[in-house]
Amino acid sequence: MSAAGPPQGAKAPSGGSEPHAVGERGGIHFVPGFPVMAWPMVEWVLDTLYPHRFATGAWLERSVIVFGTMEATLTPLMEAIEREHPGIRVFSLPSVDHREYGRHIELGVKGAPVGVAPAWAALLQGLKAFDVKLGPELVRNQ
Repeated sequence: MSAAGPPQGAKAPSGGSEPHAVGERGGIHFVPGFPVMAWPMVEWVLDTLYPHRFATGAWLERSVIVFGTMEATLTPLMEAIEREHPGIRVFSLPSVDHREYGRHIELGVKGAPVGVAPAWAALLQGLKAFDVKLGPELVRNQ
C-alpha cells in the first residue's frame, strides 16, 4: 500500500460531496493516517453510508470541568453514582496542561437520556461535599 494514495483498485465513493481522500475496496474504507485528517472522513463515511447502524437519540453525555481536586478523591462519588444509577457510566478525564483551564478534571455521566438526568443531578449534588470550583458544563448526544 502506498502512502500517497488508496490501495490499487480502490474506488472513491460517489456523490460529489465526499472527502476526496476516502477510498473503498470490498467494503473496507481507506483514509489518511493522521487523525486530524481522517476524523472528518471517517465521520462522512459513517454518516453517509451507514446511518442505519446508529440509534440516534439513544445516548447522552453530560460533564463539568472540576478544579481543585484529584481524581482519586472523587472515586467514591463516582462509584456511588454508578451503583445507584444502573446503566449509567461515570467518566473522568484529568488534564494537567490544558491551555485554557490548566490542571482540571472533566467529570461526567453517560448513558440513555432517561437515566442521565437523575445521575447528573446526583453527581452535581455529590460534588457539593468537596471544596471544588466547577467550570463549564458540556453536553454531547447521539
